[in-house]
This record gives sequence, structure tokens and C-alpha cells, in this order.
Amino acid sequence: MKKRIILCFLFTSAFVHAWTHMGSNTYGWKQKKLTFYVNPTHCTIPESELYQRIDNAIRAWNGIPNTDLEIVRSATVATDGDAQFRAKTATQVPLILCSQQLSDYGSVNANAILGFVPYFDENSEGYVHYSGLVLNAQPGALAELSQLAPGEVELIIGHEIGHVLGLGHSGDPDSLMYFQLNKEFLLVTQDDQDGISQLYPRNVLGGALGCASVHQTQTKLPTTGLIAVLILLIVLFVMGRFSFRTEQLL
Repeated sequence: MKKRIILCFLFTSAFVHAWTHMGSNTYGWKQKKLTFYVNPTHCTIPESELYQRIDNAIRAWNGIPNTDLEIVRSATVATDGDAQFRAKTATQVPLILCSQQLSDYGSVNANAILGFVPYFDENSEGYVHYSGLVLNAQPGALAELSQLAPGEVELIIGHEIGHVLGLGHSGDPDSLMYFQLNKEFLLVTQDDQDGISQLYPRNVLGGALGCASVHQTQTKLPTTGLIAVLILLIVLFVMGRFSFRTEQLL
């Protein structure tokens, strides 16, 4: 009985500490070079600082080795704005912009939320085709952009970009995609990398038979979880053989 309880506990732990995908997302964006467009209108920090925070977040996601995904920021200022984005007529997506009235997007607590992803739309093929990140520029709000430290802004932008790419929240407290802001600096962890690599796998062979042609739609255990389970099974196997021999001797 004890063995079964331990096994169940460790299997549960392995599943809890894992990345997830947004909605029914099965592929992420179709293009492997994804351009983010930025409209700095209404943003309450200098444009140069805003671009620096966004570029640092993008750089973190571009550091993943086992993926073909490349993220860039458009050098051209986006002409699509808040109204077009809400009407879902924006063509420059994924889009990053600032809103002075978060309630335009529904029940959003402007005193607690710096950034969020209001839309994550997929096409009939399962690819994401419409999404973006809204930053809080609501006057007087406690979580308004200029009220937070640069490091916090960078962390939140990095987290929300993860959502735009297709990642949901992770149960791993060390992950950038963990649902709470509990870090001091921007870092994409192994858990984040595993999730992105599933959405945008590297095609190491090229052509139709490459790894990129194979896609798993279900959530996987993280690498560390698989290793832990394998070690547990080996230990239980050894313990079982030892117990069997002991019973024979008795």
C-alpha cells in the first residue's frame, strides 16, 4: 500500500509541475519568424525604455535551443491601435499596445494587472492567427505602467509574450509562466523551453520527414518529471525483488 501511495504522489507532482498550452492550441503561430508590432501611443514610459523592455523579453524567448521559432520586433511603429485591436480588424499582429481604459476589454482589475492577453484566436487549421498584449496605461491605476520597477515590467512583458506564443500557466514556481510574479529577473526556464519546443519544434532533418512534421496535442510531462518517474520505477522494482527474496528466506 505504501508503494502505491508514494507512486501516486510522485506522478501527481510530476503533472503539477508542467507547462500548459493556451485553449485548444495545437500548433502556435504558423510562421516560424514571428514579428511583434508595437504601438507606443498612450504608453506612460519613454518609448526607448518600452522598446528596451520588450526587446529584453524577446531576447529571452529567442534563447531556446530546441525550436525553430524566431521572434523579432518590427522597426516600424504600428498604425493599428486600441480601437482596431478590440474590433479585431488589426492586421499588424501580434500587437503590443497600451490602453488607458482596461474595462474596454472586460473585467480587468487596473490596480492589480500590468499586462494581459485579451485575444487568442485560432484558425480552422489550429494555428494562432490573432493575439496581442495590452499594457496598463490607465491614469491613477496602481498597476499603471510607470508605477512599476523596470524589472517588473520586463518580467510581465516576458510572461505575456509567452501567452501570445501559445503557453498557458505553469505549475512550476521557477517557470516564467508561473501564474504569480515571484521572481527578481527575467529567466526562461527548462519548463518554459519544453513547452515552446512542443509548439515550435526544431526541424533537424529538414523536409516533410523532419521533426517539425510531428506534433503532439496533449500536454506532456516535463523532462525532470519523466526522469523522476523512471528513477522511482527502478527503485520500486529493486525494492520489490528484495522484499520477495526476504519473504522466501523467512
